[in-house]
Amino acid sequence: MIVSFAPGGSADILARTVADFLSSEIKQTVVVENNAGAGGILAMRAVLRQAPLGSSVLFTNNTLVGNLYAFRDPQYKLEDYAVVGTVGLSPFALMVTSRLPSTNIQEFIAYAKANSGKLNYGSSSLTGGPNVLAERLKAAAGLDLVMVPFKGGEPATQALMAGDIHALFAAVGVVRSRIKSPQLRALAVSGERRSEIFPSLPTFGEVGYPTVKLLAWNGLFLPATAPAVAIQRMREAMAKVSASEDMKKLLERMEFDAWPDTLDQFMAYIRAEGLGVRDDFARLKIPMQD
Repeated sequence: MIVSFAPGGSADILARTVADFLSSEIKQTVVVENNAGAGGILAMRAVLRQAPLGSSVLFTNNTLVGNLYAFRDPQYKLEDYAVVGTVGLSPFALMVTSRLPSTNIQEFIAYAKANSGKLNYGSSSLTGGPNVLAERLKAAAGLDLVMVPFKGGEPATQALMAGDIHALFAAVGVVRSRIKSPQLRALAVSGERRSEIFPSLPTFGEVGYPTVKLLAWNGLFLPATAPAVAIQRMREAMAKVSASEDMKKLLERMEFDAWPDTLDQFMAYIRAEGLGVRDDFARLKIPMQD
């Protein structure tokens, strides 16, 4: 399993848990290899080059589709992959350091406007959910926030807790235990409805910013050119893993919803998400990366 995240973070832990479940299901050891960097592109390319095809599966997130419209030559297309399973959906939460005099989203926006260009936010990828949402918030609220790059979500979260950065979007399911930290404040969530664990947090739509909307997702993919029998075997194994009580409890504990529809519908969903990122980048005139 090639994971597009840095080791040690909650998303990496989720990937390793899924790998353990898969190992039990296919009666074969699943070795996890972290290949973070370049917004996940290194991992996305690597799984297409592994021999024999079908021997490695990619565990990744929203960056898979966003990279297609952020890089001039990502060296892959969405059609290069066959989805074999999904691992939950979760809203993002905007978190800020408690050192800011902002206890709600309205106060944060007012403070950011009063200190234009002086506040920053963490991001581990140009096309990851946290950066996409930050750009949408900047555009919707007319803010000037500076992006600070990190190698992964965990280093960014640590920097926020230390007060080294001011704000960070992170999946509620991934940082749920830290949202209650006195070092942080959570201000709003990016889903269409409020989080069940943090029902007091409004959605961005409720506070007047309906375009600041995106769900975090994780998925497993094989090269589309892998043998059909390998793809089918992994799909059947992941279907059993997803249906298991252990997996259901894990997703519930981390506040991830299970994908409710078919794998074909999931591919259509993430394809549409990618087009939304493309439109964002065009509207905001964000230059393509080499």
